[in-house]
Amino acid sequence: MVFEDFYDEFSNARRSLEDPYSKITISKNQYRQLREIAEKYGTLVKKFKDIEAKKSELHRQLEEMRDDGRKLKDLEEKTEKYLNSLVRVQADFENYKKSNHRENERYKMRIKEEILKKLIKHYEDLQRALKILETLENSEQVKKGFEMIMKNFEKFLEVEGVREMKCEGQKFDPYKHEALMVEANDNLPENTIIEELDKGYYFNNAILKPAGVKVSKLKFNIKN
Repeated sequence: MVFEDFYDEFSNARRSLEDPYSKITISKNQYRQLREIAEKYGTLVKKFKDIEAKKSELHRQLEEMRDDGRKLKDLEEKTEKYLNSLVRVQADFENYKKSNHRENERYKMRIKEEILKKLIKHYEDLQRALKILETLENSEQVKKGFEMIMKNFEKFLEVEGVREMKCEGQKFDPYKHEALMVEANDNLPENTIIEELDKGYYFNNAILKPAGVKVSKLKFNIKN
């Protein structure tokens, strides 16, 4: 470097001055200037070394900061990944709960439908028994008891969402009617329900039990 070269030259000059075989005569003023230059050089060399040490320390700190920055970025990416995974797991769990709830509700409805179907059979048996009682003499007390049971039964079914179908005069629908009989009738449109032979029931607007019906049929199908 420049300072080192200067120092070498200065040292050689001093050695030459001290060499008795190669003495060079200089003035006191020149000697003083050379000493000042040498002292300044020493100070500059020390400062340069201090600056180099600080520079190295700054480089080290900068690398540590860069490394910390990379670690922070990696940590942020991992945190975001885990957060997204947590959100997906929560969403899947909520969907599972909803699906499980719907399945439980469907299962309860199926069980309830089966029970109501059985109860309707008992209800229809009571209706038939009441009709028989109406034909007997001296059965007023028993008949009243049956009528009370029937009213309670009807109220129970109504509360549970069960209601009777009204089919007569409607167009036959295979999804809620069962054709038990067919009768020729030119006075009604074809496939009109003439009579309800076996009652049908709804359960919350769904078909609980299809109605058994008698359906009209034209006597003659006129073809153009």
